[in-house]
Amino acid sequence: MRRLPLNKNPYIVIVLILFFGCSTPPDSEIDFISVHDLSTKNYCRGNGYILSKGTFDGRLNFTFSTSRDSAYIQFRDIIGRKILFLVIANNEIDAWDMRNNRRYNKESILLTLPMFELIEPNELRTFLWGSIPSIFSDANNIKSESEILHREIQFQSVQTQFGSLVNNISFRMSDKNSQISLEITEREFDEQYPHLIREIPNDIILINESS
Repeated sequence: MRRLPLNKNPYIVIVLILFFGCSTPPDSEIDFISVHDLSTKNYCRGNGYILSKGTFDGRLNFTFSTSRDSAYIQFRDIIGRKILFLVIANNEIDAWDMRNNRRYNKESILLTLPMFELIEPNELRTFLWGSIPSIFSDANNIKSESEILHREIQFQSVQTQFGSLVNNISFRMSDKNSQISLEITEREFDEQYPHLIREIPNDIILINESS
């Protein structure tokens, strides 16, 4: 699985604000660290919202359903209209602009959701489960010099019956004047949203990079 080479990029600083549990991860292919008693859980579903400043300003609510190897996320605007649908599988991300019925290519995804310049798709899936990818716990990959702070990822957690689980992840990109915050407001384990588990239709028109 390809990872963002943090140790080669001097402009990324990771800030961790959380308390860790002490058990095994839901799946060996997902790089969880210190998740409390989730090894027997096969699915996770929930909802939350994303706040963004920069590329686009505003709030979108989302619902997600994830397993050990895939995730499906649907975003809606404040009046409930379907805006964006994401499929994460095999560390790849596929995105559907549902309002305009167009499919994003990789470049368009980065323009719309620049947070994927800082994390891999599977690392977002790890967050949906409530944990932090192990790459962000490696001090050798973290640059902490405040004078070169241009990009930052911050995690926050809450105490639950499963231990301390991450409920917020924030991205700040000063060089792009952009800030994105994802908040999980509800999680349920071993539950799915069947209506979310689908692929993007093949006949959806692909958005060109210049669109």
